[in-house]
Amino acid sequence: MVCAFEKKVSACLVKCGINIKDKNLSLGVAVSGGADSVSLLLALKNILPSSAKIQVITVNHNLRREEETSGDASFVQNLCSSINIPCTRLDIPKNRIYELASVRKTGLEEAARAVRYEAFENFIKTTKVDALCTAHTLSDNAETLVMRFLQGSGAEGLKGIPYRRGNFIRPLLDVSRTEVESYLKALGQDYRTDSTNADTTFLRNRIRSCVVPLLDEEFPGWKNALSSLRQKMSEDDEALFSSARELFSKAVRVNGEGQSAVFDTKLFASSSGAVGRRLVYLALEELSLSQRVPFSFVQDLCTFAHLCADDRKSRRCETGLLEALIDEEKIVLQKKGRVVTESGFSAILREEGSVSCGDFCFSAHCVEGGMLLCEETCGKSISLSGVSFPVCIRSPISGDSIRNADGSMRSIKGILDGWKACSKKQHVPVVQDLSKEDQPLVCIWGSLLGFENWIVR
Repeated sequence: MVCAFEKKVSACLVKCGINIKDKNLSLGVAVSGGADSVSLLLALKNILPSSAKIQVITVNHNLRREEETSGDASFVQNLCSSINIPCTRLDIPKNRIYELASVRKTGLEEAARAVRYEAFENFIKTTKVDALCTAHTLSDNAETLVMRFLQGSGAEGLKGIPYRRGNFIRPLLDVSRTEVESYLKALGQDYRTDSTNADTTFLRNRIRSCVVPLLDEEFPGWKNALSSLRQKMSEDDEALFSSARELFSKAVRVNGEGQSAVFDTKLFASSSGAVGRRLVYLALEELSLSQRVPFSFVQDLCTFAHLCADDRKSRRCETGLLEALIDEEKIVLQKKGRVVTESGFSAILREEGSVSCGDFCFSAHCVEGGMLLCEETCGKSISLSGVSFPVCIRSPISGDSIRNADGSMRSIKGILDGWKACSKKQHVPVVQDLSKEDQPLVCIWGSLLGFENWIVR
């Protein structure tokens, strides 16, 4: 069983474009502690040459009970330590994903995915791995296809999960969940079980627990039929993307280091609906969004482009962090410069430069021993020692705490109450050092609103 499982993973790595005999290979692995990701990590450890470098990232989303979610991350750290593999642990601040879901008007699953993939992208850049492995299985792919069918997806959705998407690869995509569990049993390796897997309020869990058993019982050949559908949809989708790529260079230009894409409205409107949608998807790839974009937004953009080309009126559509401004000459598809609820804001600076955040415009500069942050509109600045990129500048959220001079922790709410910030509480920027493992808050920038500054030295 062990040998057969690892042979399947080896063959799948080749499909993902990985040379498993490369002695200088460097792969990242996203490990949650569940059966799928644990089996992937152990298989890679046994398959790859001893000189190959494997590095793990585990993300604690802080969405479940602390003992469970933190326990998962600790389990991964201990497992990695036992097999001498470096592990990066990222603990998302409590309530951060709820805040993000509110800002983006998405569900918790989508907000958690966005945070997770942003962490993965940062991990890839920091570690310079050749690719990051995620533990999607054959069973996940079948569930995804059923889910997308029920949601009315076209060929782009019904082609299923690809073996590779950019820097992300799926070496378990030819392996079923049953094979994963048998492999771990043969190795005598335990794993963690996410309690939310039984929560059927999530669509995927309903499909897994209700639809899949029914299909297994009543339609034994459904997985083979689904595999055939996936292959046909992949071929159709690739043909349409090929046409879109030919048109892309003529109809679209990307500006501002991936901040916006500008379409020629008439060229865009002259393409078929299927090709036009794929022009949008190609532009979204250039914008490197961690957020999934709903089909309804893409559909609105295409519809408005045809209307604007005919009646010469301007229109706008938006979703989450993205907006499209459309007139008879051009379509500007861009990231929003401001991510806000009525009182919340958040922005991440990954390198020297500036960013709009709430009512502020911040810039960051490396200085000896730390970082200089400036607020461009009022000209105020603060110096933060021992802080490096990336940093997050955001509004306070429930549960935030910051270090006192004596090393103890103090509630930011308590500090702002002491300052009598009142209605300004949610407008006072806090600075979070994302480069550290525990991602501490290092500053309350109160002077921007007439209060004191609280800076961790």
